[in-house]
Order: sequence, then C-alpha cells, then structure tokens
Amino acid sequence: MGDFKLWGWDKKPRTMLRFIKAGDIFCFKLDEQRYCFGRIIIKIFIGHVAELFDNISNSPDISEAEIKQARRLIEPVILDSYSLFDRKSEGEWRIIGHQQNYVPTDMNGVYFTYGEEPWCKKMDIWENEIPISGKEAESLPRVAPLGDYNIRKELLKDI
Repeated sequence: MGDFKLWGWDKKPRTMLRFIKAGDIFCFKLDEQRYCFGRIIIKIFIGHVAELFDNISNSPDISEAEIKQARRLIEPVILDSYSLFDRKSEGEWRIIGHQQNYVPTDMNGVYFTYGEEPWCKKMDIWENEIPISGKEAESLPRVAPLGDYNIRKELLKDI
C-alpha cells in the first residue's frame, strides 16, 4: 500500500470547500461515456490549482499505478472548486481519493497572469508575483477560476 487512498466515485458525491486539499485525486464526467482524472496541486486565494491527467476512461475508477504513470493532459489550471465540488452547481466532479505527503513537481514555468499594461504581473502557484510586459501576459492564462464548461468545452474540446 502506497501513499494513495482511493475511495471511488460513489462514496462522496460532494466535498465541502474547506476539506479540499493538495493531493486530492478527482474525477469528472468528460461526456456521456468518458471520465477524466486529476489532482489538486495547491490552494490559492481564488481557487485550487490542479493538473488533469492524460488517463481518460469509460469508468470513474483509477488505480494508484495509473496515477503514477499519468502525464499532464494540459498545463495546470485554476479550478472554481466551490462550484465544482462543494455547491455542485455545474458538471459532475468528485474527489475520489487522496495522495498523502503530496509535493508538487514540475512547476517551473507554470504561471498565471493578471493586470493591465503597464502593470501586468505573472504569478506562480505559490503566489509569488513578477512584473511582466503586456506581450508576455498575452501568452499566459489569466488568474481566474475555471468551471465545468471552461474545462470540458473550451480546454478539452478536442479530446
């Protein structure tokens, strides 16, 4: 038994915001037949930064080995964790497990941006801010929490 505790899709349909933490493994319905998985990386002031795994399945079950072998499907995103997991006001998203002692890796170069020229800034997942040009800001995702529609219909529309 490793650092993972997986309880599956049916145990907890809802997770209150204050109980969502780094290392939580989640699953969501990508469409009528397919499920996508991911992990909460860290909590920030506006939501939770998360990574989505390249493991897409016809069932909402994932093994520890599959998590360990998974790669990122896209760059990390900021989730509207309150709407997705607590209020459950959009989509079907559930916390299905937790990885104990999770430490984020491969976070160099993961930035989000906010502000307008000439006050643009980029922020890493630890909320460190660095002034940047408007041109650089255009190439980065905004500091904004994403909901079900943003993830499924915009970011993953070609999956």
